[in-house]
Amino acid sequence: MIFDASLDGGLRILVESTAAADVAAVGVWYDRGSRDEDEDLSGATHIIEHMLFKGTDELTASQIARRFDSMGGLVNAFTERETMGLHATIPVSGFAETARILTDLVTSARFDPDEFSRELVVIENEIASTLDDVEELAADAFALRYWGTHPLARPIGGTLEDIKTKTRDQVYTFYTEQFMGKPDLITVAGGIDPDQVLKAFEPLIDAKKKSKSTIHPHTPASCEAPLLPSKNGLTYKTLSSQYVQVFYAFPGPRHIDEKTYYALEIANAAIGDAMGSRLFQKLREELGICYTIYSSPNLFRDCSLFSIFGTCSVNHAEKLLVGIHEEMQKLAAKGFSEEEIHNAKSHLAGMITIAAQDVEFRMRRLARQALYKSTIIDCRESIKKIHDISVSDVQESIGLFIQNEPILFGAGPKKAEKRFSRQLEQIIQSR
Repeated sequence: MIFDASLDGGLRILVESTAAADVAAVGVWYDRGSRDEDEDLSGATHIIEHMLFKGTDELTASQIARRFDSMGGLVNAFTERETMGLHATIPVSGFAETARILTDLVTSARFDPDEFSRELVVIENEIASTLDDVEELAADAFALRYWGTHPLARPIGGTLEDIKTKTRDQVYTFYTEQFMGKPDLITVAGGIDPDQVLKAFEPLIDAKKKSKSTIHPHTPASCEAPLLPSKNGLTYKTLSSQYVQVFYAFPGPRHIDEKTYYALEIANAAIGDAMGSRLFQKLREELGICYTIYSSPNLFRDCSLFSIFGTCSVNHAEKLLVGIHEEMQKLAAKGFSEEEIHNAKSHLAGMITIAAQDVEFRMRRLARQALYKSTIIDCRESIKKIHDISVSDVQESIGLFIQNEPILFGAGPKKAEKRFSRQLEQIIQSR
């Protein structure tokens, strides 16, 4: 049974109580992320995420860390393109203390100037480390190719140049306007009941009621839906790497409904998200032309895409690109088989059953449903919905994407660029 309450002030609380569990997971979520920053604030949300843990009016940074250490709990936070969240997994006995600390973090972060200066250096090191991560560099290059000038194209944490321009007062003002006491959602799963959650978070509930945002949560420039990717643009990014990364993505609808979501998850499992999937079996197992190959639906508040990603040696880059293209053409022409969909459904149902043993999975799952404005249902209901999906439903869901022209992109060593780009252009011209 899932408790669902939308309180005065706009805070929503979701609780999934699990019997005989001695552990609880809790998340405090903001329905805004890097795409909601004005350009001069690029990277600011990620900085705020860090600064929440650097001291409050009541606790120092070391006290925050030691409080969680002493209860044996784990606490962390992250920033994404459309959300920022803090989350903790703790013994049930530490839940009330965890709620107090999380409330303190999101209502009373101090942004001490010295701590701010030190943390900017930490963040600069974090960003600099990604410059040695070829896959992350390639993903950022693909996002820029796909989204162009839209905020979704920006690196979530900003660039080194973005960070160097940030001042304490600028980021603190952004924090007070958009984050201080203004979370949109609390999700909890584990051996805890709703009354305990409401009591523990009463100070945050009161703070949310009193808070008033000075600007709309989603600024007009950022909320505007991105245009469909252009046919023109960069097709290859030169990187210092020994292998080529291949991206093959289809733009999709602005929003998909709940039934289509489950059908799309089944389609994804059949295409590239399982060892028995088409792409894995054909391109890795049968042809042996790549090590990594997988597919993934990417759903945002006002747009979507279905992407395929693979890595291979320079000698196999053209073959991998052609292989992905041919498999997707076969899918468009002939569709899925009954056996493929049966296996994909069983795979998804089994994965949910296993993951449901983890209270953090349940807590995050509630947040995903709420932030995407979906119906809140438990894992058993999800499994039932999966089994109720027909082959035609699955075909229709992936058809929303593969009916569109794909965006093809590669990243890797210079020596692969000419042949890869030539093959890419041949594929585009053949459509």
